[in-house]
Amino acid sequence: MTTQDLSKKTALVTGGSRGIGKHIALALHRAGAAVGITGRDARTLSAAAREIGDGCKAFVCDQRHPEAIRKMAQAVASELGPVDILVNNAGVMKSSPVESMSLELWNEVIETNLTGVFLTIQAFLPSMAQRNRGDIFIISSMSGKKGDPGSSAYNASKFGLQGFAQALLYEVRRKNIRVMVLNPSSVETGPDSGRKEGPGLYLHAADIAATVVHLASLPGRTLVRDMDIWGTNPQPNH
Repeated sequence: MTTQDLSKKTALVTGGSRGIGKHIALALHRAGAAVGITGRDARTLSAAAREIGDGCKAFVCDQRHPEAIRKMAQAVASELGPVDILVNNAGVMKSSPVESMSLELWNEVIETNLTGVFLTIQAFLPSMAQRNRGDIFIISSMSGKKGDPGSSAYNASKFGLQGFAQALLYEVRRKNIRVMVLNPSSVETGPDSGRKEGPGLYLHAADIAATVVHLASLPGRTLVRDMDIWGTNPQPNH
């Protein structure tokens, strides 16, 4: 099976200043892609871009705000050019029982995790459709397939991403645009210990990053629509 060369690709990772997003951006950069990252805090974002490496561009954006997304997309087009690989990773996790949950908390989670993804994809989709190619990744969660007490807003946002992604795929696949949803279980997001197997190891953000690079490298005729990713031998109850 022939793979594509990511050195000719441009990637944007939302929420790329830390955690899973930072690991994904670093892996794409190491694979040769030109990489941009977004985040809400300019200082943290700039530091992450420097750490990721030469040519990584930082774009401040709070994806709860449509105008911020529009301006970010314009800046990306100006500084990086058309985006080939869009990784929708930015999200928030807020917990509260339904009985006592505030509307503000509900809106923050839904607007960030679901509406923000819709707006970000909408901003970059015309360019992909015009060029008749593109990869759209949505970093979801196993919480998009099962409910957890105290996490109803988060669960609703992630379940929503599943339906949104499936509908989007049927709209764009004839334009050679792939929509791929990754659903990780519990993830370690700090430095990688280097241990690859054995008891007590959770899934690591570096593993999600490696999966994104692999899927982006597959021939354009190949689509992995929805992928559940588990740690093999984590702590009990995970």
